Amino acid sequence: MQNEGDWEAVRLLSTAARLVRREIDNRLRSVGLTQERVTVLRVLEAEGPMKRAELARRLRVTAQTLGTSLVTMSRQGLVGEFTPATNGSRRAVSISEHGLKMLGRADDIEQAGFTAAIRPELRRELIGLIREMEVKRTGAPASLQPPPPFRTADRGAG
Repeated sequence: MQNEGDWEAVRLLSTAARLVRREIDNRLRSVGLTQERVTVLRVLEAEGPMKRAELARRLRVTAQTLGTSLVTMSRQGLVGEFTPATNGSRRAVSISEHGLKMLGRADDIEQAGFTAAIRPELRRELIGLIREMEVKRTGAPASLQPPPPFRTADRGAG
């Protein structure tokens, strides 16, 4: 076995992310969710309905990647699309009542696992790294905020 201390940063980050995501997805799968879908639901809950392009930008994914996820999420009843009265040419995505309920269940699952105990200093470092890389990539200040934190206590029982 290789010594992780000799690994380059990209390998360390990608391995850690893959292992965490696999663990969480295995737990979320029991209720028909993935971490990706939960993140979409969290952004919609916190920010309200928005156009697909804006949602993709906030999630830092392509519109095509998001579109594929939204089709599945819509079939599951987690999100809905509607045409806003103010701009009938573009459809907006919103979280459904079922999506809110499932987000509460996902929070419960995640809080029961190890990811709820991520050290605050590691969390700050990761957020700092994301913002630093965003600035380097775009050349502009990182204005995007990370997805909202777990807020199970804000919801009623799911």
